[in-house]
Amino acid sequence: MKKFLRLFCLMLLLMPAISYGECIEGDCTNGFGIYVFPEGGQYSGEFADGQFAGMGTHLYADGGRYEGYFVNSSPHGKGNLTYADGSVYSGQFENGSISGQGTLAFANGSSYKGLFLSGVFHGKGVYSYPDGTKYTGEFKNGLFHGKGRIISDGQEYIGEFREGEYYGQGTITYYDKSKELGEWKDGTFVVKQKIKAPTTGNRSAEEAEAFPQELWNAEQEQEKNPFPPEDDFAFDQQQEDPFAAEDFPPEQEGEYPFDQESFMEENSPTDQ
Repeated sequence: MKKFLRLFCLMLLLMPAISYGECIEGDCTNGFGIYVFPEGGQYSGEFADGQFAGMGTHLYADGGRYEGYFVNSSPHGKGNLTYADGSVYSGQFENGSISGQGTLAFANGSSYKGLFLSGVFHGKGVYSYPDGTKYTGEFKNGLFHGKGRIISDGQEYIGEFREGEYYGQGTITYYDKSKELGEWKDGTFVVKQKIKAPTTGNRSAEEAEAFPQELWNAEQEQEKNPFPPEDDFAFDQQQEDPFAAEDFPPEQEGEYPFDQESFMEENSPTDQ
């Protein structure tokens, strides 16, 4: 199995304070308005006590865009964030940062679906690379950490990871279903047991002698279900899309509730 690069993802979203800008249309205190920032960009949406509150859209000076809920002028709740490079995040925000359940599609074709904490992958999730390689398992501080499974080029590895590196015990399954069981030491996979590719449903006498029946049964069960329910890793097979339309409150379903283009057309602001 190839050695994977350490995986980092810091997608912290910080919101500028409402200062030195200008309310160009509507009510930017308690109501719906359009607020323009001096450095570029604007907010269009609901206000409460002079703060972004409720549903709104923030257009950033660098070309990024956030649509969703705001509390105290920061994204909070469910929303969609499009970065200037084309990467798109859809999911939960907390006090201006990405936290909770979400899906992040990178501009280079990689994607992540799972849990975030303060802008990084943290918890259980699935990371897919552009070449089709997929990691399913646990993350900590943006890195593979804990139990996980990697499928790459038709081969599969199931085992442990620590701080983005292979660690501890694991099993490699090759194209022909032959296997190697072993342990990582100093970055090298030390093979403890080899299992030949099965030819029939029964084991040969040689295999039976080399591999005790209880271990064989365990391996067969693991092959059928590498992540049993108590591990709760099979996101791609068991977990429903947490951001399906029915999960959103009624006011968030369907079309975006603010007809922003019509509003701006009618008021024709000239200084964007």
